[in-house]
Amino acid sequence: IYQCGGIDKRTIEKFEKEAAELGK
Repeated sequence: IYQCGGIDKRTIEKFEKEAAELGK
C-alpha cells in the first residue's frame, strides 16, 4: 500500500493514528 518510497515511517504512524481517530 505504501508504494511511494518517500513515505516516512513516522508519517505512516501519524496517518494511522488519524485514521483511528476518524474511525471512532
